[in-house]
Amino acid sequence: MKKIFLVGYYGYNNFGDDLLLKSTFKILNEIGFNDTLIIPSEIDFLSKKMRNILKFNVEIINKYDIFSMKKNIKDSDLIIYGGGNLLQSETSLKSYYYYYEICKVAIKYNKKILFLSQGFGPLKHKTANKKLKKIMKYENLFGIYRDKVSYNYSKKYNKNSYFGMDIGPYSLNAYKNKKERKISLCLKNSYSNLKYLIDFLNIFSDYTITPLIINSNQDSITNYALVESIRKDTMNEVLFPYKDFNKIQEEIATSSLVISDRLHSSLASIFYETPVLTKLTKKNRRVLKSIDNKYNFFYNRLLDIPESYFRLLKYNFLETSETYKIRLNDTINLSKQIIQNVL
Repeated sequence: MKKIFLVGYYGYNNFGDDLLLKSTFKILNEIGFNDTLIIPSEIDFLSKKMRNILKFNVEIINKYDIFSMKKNIKDSDLIIYGGGNLLQSETSLKSYYYYYEICKVAIKYNKKILFLSQGFGPLKHKTANKKLKKIMKYENLFGIYRDKVSYNYSKKYNKNSYFGMDIGPYSLNAYKNKKERKISLCLKNSYSNLKYLIDFLNIFSDYTITPLIINSNQDSITNYALVESIRKDTMNEVLFPYKDFNKIQEEIATSSLVISDRLHSSLASIFYETPVLTKLTKKNRRVLKSIDNKYNFFYNRLLDIPESYFRLLKYNFLETSETYKIRLNDTINLSKQIIQNVL
């Protein structure tokens, strides 16, 4: 019986991580994997409904139980890092070491490792960068990277390196491509001055403004406060924030414009052919530029949004969406091939 150990930031009501998990599940279902998948987490987050549609058994173990973690890594045939920038020290060096130690144990037991839809960094500590280079030289490591910078870094040390796309949108629901008079806001930052955003939104008359909570643990307070602030100074209807996973997809798919601090709400927008303005961060820029180098609709401050929007009006999102879907499909096929070959 085969066993896969799946590593990721799961169980925290984060739209992006939930997308990546569902896409990994979909890949494993489609290749006919019918054995056991081990997921380390703090809670048993998987619903009975989700378990019923999977062809394989899922065991969730305590991510901080060192004995159980080591035993399950040792017993597994493949260790998958399931999407995102897990090996980064921007959040904290502690977070980096958690994922690094899992890799270190897997290497000790000579396990096959797949970095699936991964990116690296930012690495703000020299120690983290040094240790990452050692990992990359491991001969049983395979990597499919979601941005060109991470891919170019990997291929300097590892021959099993492939350039792909972020696989999160692979699990998105299908919607008819009908855009409504709606603007979705996917903000995580507490902006001190909302005047520039409100002035921009007031350009659009008779629109509905829909705040979307992409990360329930981090974005909720910001979005509830956002609603109250915008309602005071706009004639547009401002809805109460949505945080339901399926409702977020629907709103992004049917909006005329998305303004997003978060990566996966931007990726979902591109998938659904919805024009999107994106917060300028190193991670966001790398991933979106890897889809189309002409994508340049970023804002660093809310003051930048109008200029970015007027540049966007001349851009063909349909063409970008079609390109992304083709390359996403290629990435999925490559992922399936590698998983099947190493099991």
